[in-house]
Amino acid sequence: MDGTALAAWGTRVAAIAAPDERDLAPSITLAYAAGGRARRDLYRRAGHTPGGIGGGLVTVLPQLLDALAYATREVGDALGSAQFGNLVSATALLISLRRRSDPAAPRDPGTPPGAGTGPGEPTAAAVHAADLLADRLRSRGVPPPDADRLACELLAGLLNSPDRSGAAAFLDRLVAAEPPEPTVRTGGRLFGRRRRVRVQVRAADPPAAPGPATDGTDPDGPDGPGDTP
Repeated sequence: MDGTALAAWGTRVAAIAAPDERDLAPSITLAYAAGGRARRDLYRRAGHTPGGIGGGLVTVLPQLLDALAYATREVGDALGSAQFGNLVSATALLISLRRRSDPAAPRDPGTPPGAGTGPGEPTAAAVHAADLLADRLRSRGVPPPDADRLACELLAGLLNSPDRSGAAAFLDRLVAAEPPEPTVRTGGRLFGRRRRVRVQVRAADPPAAPGPATDGTDPDGPDGPGDTP
């Protein structure tokens, strides 16, 4: 996929979930796909509240692209599992996503959950992809209700696209130059998929030198350096 097609798909993503940012979408999408400093600069001005502090331009599209890059495999699985000719409703996807977090929530009788065979009924793969998208958006600072809504709108828009192969190629192109960060650090906390986090074991610290005794005994013994002749 060349840069023109990549920018066009970025504009589609903006039209689905961030329509006010369509004019900025080509440059933002190309910068994200480039990786490196160009991508990091997007995070510095990206945010969820339009306008931002100090009048700076704040956008949510970089967060949407980051969520797609983070869940590329799962979104691709959802694209493959969607029933052709069966449009997926963003509302139905949002309801299924909330049921996933609350198994006790009542379900409509008839269609098995995750079957993807009823009108607008999402597949289990689609609900899983939406869950990861929303989780990544939350980790980037998007409020939970908005993260769920944006994730479902974005995924439904891609699933309902007449060019699903093009959508899959777009996802691959987003991560071709540089994969997304496995975790997001916000306020001193790490967010991300636990299975992607590698725990690094720090080398053991050298034993501390013995300090002065506090109980009246000499840790160096009767002939140690702490004794006076």
